[in-house]
This record gives sequence, C-alpha cells and structure tokens, in this order.
Amino acid sequence: MAWSTSFTPKSAASKISDEENEILLEAKKRFRACEQWEQQARTWFNYDYKFANADSNNMYQWDNWVVGDRQTANRPCLTINKTQQHNLQIINDGKQNKPGVTIRPVGDEASFEAAQVFQEVVRHIEYISSAENVYDNAATFQVNAGWGYWRVSVEKINGTFDKEIFIRRIKDPRSVYLDFNINEVDGSDAWYGFIFDDMPKDMYEAKHPNFKDVGNVAFSSNDYPGWLQQDTVRVAEYYRKSAKPDKLVYFILPITQEEIGPIKWSKLPKEGKDQFNEIKAREGNLPEEDRTYREQDELSEEIVCYKIAGNRIIDKKPWLGKYIPIVRLPGTETVIDGIWDCKGHTRALLDPQRIYNINSSANVEFGALQSKSPLTASPAAIEGHEELYARMNIDNASVLLYNEYDEEGRKLSPPQRMVAPQASPAYVQQMQIAQNEMMMVSGQYQAQMGENENAKSGVAINARQRQGDRATYHFIDNQAIAIRFTGKILIDLIPKIYDTKRVLRIEAKDNSIMNVTIDPKAEKPYEKKEAVDVPQNDNHQQIVDVIFNPSVGIYDVQADTGPSFATRRQEAFNALTQIAAQNKEFMGIAGDILWKVADFPEAQVLAQRWRKIIPKNITGDAMDPAIEETMNQAAAQIEAQIAQIAKLTQELEDKNRDLYVKESKAELDWTRAAVQEMREDFNAMTARLTAVGNAGPGISVEQLKPVIQQTLLEIMQAGGPGADMPEEVLLAPGMDEGGEPVGLPEGPQGDVDSIPEVPGSRQAKDGKHYVQNENGWNEVIKPEAQTNA
Repeated sequence: MAWSTSFTPKSAASKISDEENEILLEAKKRFRACEQWEQQARTWFNYDYKFANADSNNMYQWDNWVVGDRQTANRPCLTINKTQQHNLQIINDGKQNKPGVTIRPVGDEASFEAAQVFQEVVRHIEYISSAENVYDNAATFQVNAGWGYWRVSVEKINGTFDKEIFIRRIKDPRSVYLDFNINEVDGSDAWYGFIFDDMPKDMYEAKHPNFKDVGNVAFSSNDYPGWLQQDTVRVAEYYRKSAKPDKLVYFILPITQEEIGPIKWSKLPKEGKDQFNEIKAREGNLPEEDRTYREQDELSEEIVCYKIAGNRIIDKKPWLGKYIPIVRLPGTETVIDGIWDCKGHTRALLDPQRIYNINSSANVEFGALQSKSPLTASPAAIEGHEELYARMNIDNASVLLYNEYDEEGRKLSPPQRMVAPQASPAYVQQMQIAQNEMMMVSGQYQAQMGENENAKSGVAINARQRQGDRATYHFIDNQAIAIRFTGKILIDLIPKIYDTKRVLRIEAKDNSIMNVTIDPKAEKPYEKKEAVDVPQNDNHQQIVDVIFNPSVGIYDVQADTGPSFATRRQEAFNALTQIAAQNKEFMGIAGDILWKVADFPEAQVLAQRWRKIIPKNITGDAMDPAIEETMNQAAAQIEAQIAQIAKLTQELEDKNRDLYVKESKAELDWTRAAVQEMREDFNAMTARLTAVGNAGPGISVEQLKPVIQQTLLEIMQAGGPGADMPEEVLLAPGMDEGGEPVGLPEGPQGDVDSIPEVPGSRQAKDGKHYVQNENGWNEVIKPEAQTNA
C-alpha cells in the first residue's frame, strides 16, 4: 500500500491526541485477544512446520532430550522424512490443478462479454503480481503447518498519477492476526486485521527517521508486551472497519419519472437529498403502496488502515474496498473446549513418522554391531593389554596379543568372540507397520506415492488415486475458497482504482491479445471496436480492441478447480493426436483444432491455414441450414413475385399500346374529318374568290377588300391550310397580274400596331410576326397607314 503523510503526527515528539490514543488502545487490546485465541495453535504450528521440514542436520523430528541421550551414547538418530513426501503430493497437486477465478454477470447491465473482459483484467493483475507464487507459498504453509495468508494491496505507479492493484505474498503467516470472531472460512466478514513485523531498531530508524523515539514502553503499560523490545520495534498495519448509521433510499422524480436508487443516503448528492425530502413531505401521509419513494435503515461501513510503530500511529490511510484485504487459507479448523486449532496434513503423520525413524535407527544400529560382538577372556589372559582390547571394536587391529600362561605357568585360554546375535525382523516389521499407518492416517496409498501395489489394472490404480484425492480434497477446496475471495476483493476494487481512462494490453486465455481500454465514462459495460486491418504480432496472435467500463453492472466470482490451462492444453493435444492416428477422416474435420492447441512455433498459423481447407458447414462458418433453407425459400418466393410482376407489367404495356393505337386512330380519323371539312370550306372560298376575280374591272379594290378580309380571317381562324392545301387559295387568279398583295385589315384610325396578332403567328427577336405554312416561316405583312388624299 502506498502510504500518505497526511496523518496528524509528524514526528515522535508530537503529542498523542485523544483519537490516536483511543485507536492505539483498541488495536493493542484486539492484538492481545488474537494472541490469546491463537496461542496454542501457533505453538503447534511451529512444531508441525519444523517437523515437516526436518532433515538429518536439524533433526526436527526427534525430541531434544532423545537426541542428547543418543548422541552421548554414540547411537544413530536417523531422519527418514516420509512426511514431506506425503505433503508434497498435495502441494504439487494444487500447483498442477490450480483454482482459477471465473467471473459471471448477475445484475443490472452486466453482460457475458463484459464478464469475460473483467476476468481477463483479474488475470492481468494476477500476472503482474506473480500470483501463482503467492498462492503456492500460502498452500505450502497450509499443508505443512495449518494455515497461510496473502494480501491485496494498492500501490502507486512511479512516474504517473495512476495506481495499480497487486496480490502480495505474506512471507510468514505468523505475522498476521485476523478477527477471531469471523464465521466465514475465507474471513470475508472480518472487522479488523493485523500484518506486523518486528524490525531491528536500526532498520526501523532508517525507514522512519521522523519517528525514531517511539517511546520506551508500549502504551506506557506492561499489559501489551512485545511491541517495543530492547532491539526491535514492532511495526503493524492495523485494518479497522467501522460502521455508522445510514439509510437506503429510492424515489421517482415527479416530472421526468426518472428512478433514483436504491442508493445510500451518505452517497446521495445534496440536490438528490432535497428532492427526496420534498417527495417525502408531499407523500408522507399516503399509503405505502401509493408512495413513489422508499427508505430503510442500514449501516454504512468504511475501512481505515493505521500504521503503528511502538506506541505511535505514524500514518493513516483509507481503504477503498469493502473487505479487509487479508486472505486466509486454513487447513482443518477445530474449536474444542474453547481452544482454536488449525491443522495441516503433518499433524496426523507425527507418530507414524517417529516410529519409522526410531526403528530405522535401531535397525541400522543393530546391523552395524554384527561384526563387533564382545569378547570373553580371563583377566590374566589380557593383563597388560587392556587398552588394546578396549579399542578392539573401534580400531581394526591386525594382531591381538594375549597372555598364554599365567604367573604359575598354567596355560590360559585365548580370548573368544561371542557369537553375534541373529538378525531380528522386528525393526523391519515395525518400519513396514509405520509406513502403512502413515498411509492410513493420510489417506494416501501406494498409488499416490508412485509405488507398486496389488492394484494392477489402470482402472484399479485410478480408483485408488481418486480415493487419496478425496481424503485430501479439503486442502484444495479451501484454496479455491481463498482464491474466490481474492476475486471478490478485486472486482470490488477495480472500478474504484481504475477510475481514469487507461489501456491494458492483456494476453487472454485463448492466446489472443486484448487491448482493453478501461473507460469509466463509457455508457456500455462492453464495446468491441471495429477491426480495420487488425495486425498480428510476431507470434501470430489475434489482436482484439475492446472498451470496458467496470463500474457498469454487477458481477460475482466463482473459483473453478482443475488443471491449469497449459496442462489442459497439453492433455487436449495428446488426446486429439491419438484420435487423429485412429481416424483418418479426423484431420479433414477437426485438424485446425489439433494445431490450435499445439505448443510449437507457427502452430497458430498452421491452424488458420488448415481451417481454410475444411468445409464451412463443419467449421461453423457456413450459414445455419435452417436459416439457409428459409432464405432459399424466401428467395424463390421473391423470384416468383418478380416474374409475376414482370408478366403483369408486360400485359399492362400491351393493353396501354392497344389503347394508344385506338386513341391514335380515333384522333387520326377526327383530324382527317376536320381536314376534309377545311378543304371543302377552302374550296368554297376559292370558288368565291375566283368568281370575284373573274368579274372584270367593273369591281374596284375597295369593293373587294371586305370580302378578302373576311375570307382571310376565316382561313386563319381555322388554322390555315394543310400541307396539301392548293396554292390557288393563297393567291387568287388575276391577282398576280397587276394586282396588289392582300394585306391585313387596318386598325382604327390607321394604327397598324393595334392590329391583333394573326392566330398561329409568333413574334421573333426582330419584332416582326411570322406564320408557318408549307414553304416555311413567312412574315406577316401589316398594311401601311393610309393618308388622306
């Protein structure tokens, strides 16, 4: 945890405030209560941990007084540590089948895709924290001695204003005390906890120069020893959860009908509080079912971490999470007669291991003395050679001297070595019994230990192995519970720590690369960016870009136990290889999957290429047959409808063509009739003009003008002659010889411009009027104004 310097005391010389003194007294009192609760268990913890790690040098599996007596008598003290092998079976099985964190959506706008990204973010935190080593360290203590711990911390990233979440190892679980009133196995309901370290004074003073003089006696009281010794200073992180009254509220805004909450009153802004109070005042007398607001009393919890050294609080920092960030990993817990104990796998193996060591040592001792049986000799025979015979079983003497005659000349018998005792099978039998007893109390039989036994078939051996796994499964199960609690701490912290936009590059479980943009302001919990020519890295890993908002939605954690992903991948490759060897068609339908789980260079490239040669209906890239059939039926219906529309359109065009022909024929008949009528009129008029023209000079021009004007007007109003109009209509006989052109009638008072336009004529740009006949466009001639003679 990155500590601040904002707490009141700046040095050891500053006065202890009442608040600080109250916190210190509470911390020491709780610490002492934890010490008393765990006192007996910690004594056995130390013994079990030493016993599990015993060897021929430290001889932790022998009591001290026994070792002293045997060493004085030059008798062997052998340590054949079979306990450690039994423990390693569980520890290493946990490493191979490490539980993993699985996150699933449970409420609000949480989605499965967002849960998958959340899970990858948790895996990223585990990766940067080397969490596997953290979990393994705690599991080793759990199996060997009884329990282990690890912690979750928030630390500053150097060079930035961001913070990062880490899972940290606790080197010695005896440096942790957790609330002993907890009910949950994982300790998630703890209200306080300690992580302490007894530091040498010189090291403490180098790390905390402002608090060198922390006092001569911890709290000026001898009731709490251990906090300040002559050569050490205890530095502890004290996590303290407190609760204060609060309430949960929910209400609906009257105008916008927007729902607010449920939300705690302490987190509601002032404007929201005013709105709630207004609604409550207005609807307070209504029945509860008719109200648009709800409220209930609740407690609001907060956690603060105090750093205590000796008799002073040297720092203080709020913890943003809702859990004490200490994760416990217990073995087998018991509370008998009010005494708490937590046992590992070692405890049950103590006596069988001692029996094995004693009989093994005795058997070796017995065998070593076979060639050193004692001698029988008379005192006179060895007189003067006592020292030689005293070292006979130590030194390999080449010659043994003795007195052949006594002082009186009587012959003496030479010294004789006694017959060595026969080898006793008792020691070996006791060793076998001890070994069987170790298997019985641990539940781990020869199949687990890699030894041969009566079970010969693979099924029988696997059944015996499963029996041993069941006997020790509670250790693995408790590991899964602890890792699940770690996941709960992380999903609670991530939205609070990742409160600014940042990008994480994560290698996902399927070996793809995810560029996760964590955006707390994003509206959706998950959004996948469009892939535009997404490149691949040197390992040919697929790169996916996503936007993730961890604050949207509610998620829960579960821990799945089983082999690690790498182990499962290897097992999958082996199984698929065997299937491919037995089924020749396998590679044509699932060869890409075989190469995808392979773990050699360019395997992913090979998988992608192999997928292209597999039919799409097998790989799933093809359309769903049901959907394809539906679409084919729809396409056939559309084609039929298009053909029907084309047929109807053609029929309509044919009918329109017939109708057009009929209308054109009718119009043509009408035109012909009109033209015929015009011809008859023109012929009649022509006859009249001819009669007039042939009348001779007796008729003057003034007399002809009214007749010509009337004729021309009738012709023009009728539309003029057609293309086949006789030329004589335009020019009467006799008018082309010495006659004058027929002009238009004059306007009143000789005003030529007032003459109305000739029907069918058009005025050109030059201001003149033109009318069209069979010879083209001809100018309309206007009569000049007559002057009075």
